[in-house]
This record gives sequence, structure tokens and C-alpha cells, in this order.
Amino acid sequence: MAAAFPAVGVAYASSQNSQAAKAASDTIDARDREFLTVIRFANLWEIPMGKLGSERGTTDAVKLAGSTMLRDHTKLNTTVKQMADKYGLQLPTQPTSSQQSWIREISSKQGRDFDRTFADRLRAAHGTVFGLIAEERAGTRNKELRDFAVAANTIVNRHMTLLEATGYVSDDHGEFAEAAARSTAYPENKLGTGLLLTGGIIFAVVAVGTVIGVRSLSAGRSK
Repeated sequence: MAAAFPAVGVAYASSQNSQAAKAASDTIDARDREFLTVIRFANLWEIPMGKLGSERGTTDAVKLAGSTMLRDHTKLNTTVKQMADKYGLQLPTQPTSSQQSWIREISSKQGRDFDRTFADRLRAAHGTVFGLIAEERAGTRNKELRDFAVAANTIVNRHMTLLEATGYVSDDHGEFAEAAARSTAYPENKLGTGLLLTGGIIFAVVAVGTVIGVRSLSAGRSK
């Protein structure tokens, strides 16, 4: 029929594509779930820390960063909960143990020590989650989540800029990576047994080759 009536074939193909797109938009995969969960974790501790920064900061820059984070993460939290309800995802109800330790640390500071700890820790957290947002934006098949990732990207970038503008962000954030709540519980953050075995074999081959090479050079020199 499609050959006899090209218009019918085009319409049918278009209908199939539309149905496939709708099916993708009605489901979420493991990365989508991780994305929503990480944003939820971020909201759980950055909302109270944003409020604290707006109240306890000693400079206008720190207070602005805090009030902006409070406002933006409150909005993000509303959206995340709506999406979780729609897709049947159970969200965490409290920050991770690492985030709770950050809350205690920041809350224990006063004056400039507070400003420095607040800005440095929160900038580290935002920097870590920024990468996951980019992955979601580029790879999700769900248009609704793609649009949300675009919005989240803008927000996180704004927060990083404001935190950096305080002048209290250090150059080294490696030890603070856990703040974004991305853990080895997710498959992509684990090395499977096969990868480990392959890595071990490659290492052994390279090591043996190196030893043979060194011995050959030594033998050549002795002659």
C-alpha cells in the first residue's frame, strides 16, 4: 500500500516515529533516574545551606550566592518531586552522610571562616554535579528530562559563577567530590570484573616486555 500510495507510506512512517518518540518520553532509564536522584540530593542540603549563607554571610557576594541557591534549589526541588511522581521514582528523604558532614562543618563556622567554607564546599559540589547534568542533556531520550537538564545546567552554572565571585573558592576541589551524591552504587562508576581482568593482563604483558627489554639492553652493553 505504501508503494501504491506514497502519501500513505509517509503518514504511516510519521505515525510510527511519533509513537516511538512518545514511548521514549513516557519512560526513564537508569541515567535519568540517577540524574533526578542526584538533583534531589543536591536540593536536600543546598536549600538549608543557601538559607544559612544568605543569613550568616559577612559579604554581599556570599549572601547573594546563598539567597540565589535557596531560591533556585527550592524551584528545582518542586520540579524533581513532580517528575518523580510522574515516573514512579522514589526519591531520597535526607542528604547523604557526606553531605550531612558538610552541613555540620559549614554550620559550625562563623565570620570569614564561614564564608570560605561555605563558598569552597558548595562550589566543589556544583562542579561535580555539572558533569552529570551534561551527560543527561546529551544522552537522555526523554524530552521532558532533557528540557529539565537544560534548565538545571543554567542554574548550576549560575551558582558556580556566584560562588567563585566571593573570592573564597580554592583551586583544589578533588577531595570534595562526594558532595554531589554520585556514588559507586551506580553501574557506570564501577569497574566490572572483565575490565579488571583485562587491565591485569595488559599490565602483566607490559611488565614482562619491559623486563625483557631491559635485559636485552644490558646484554648488548656487556658485549
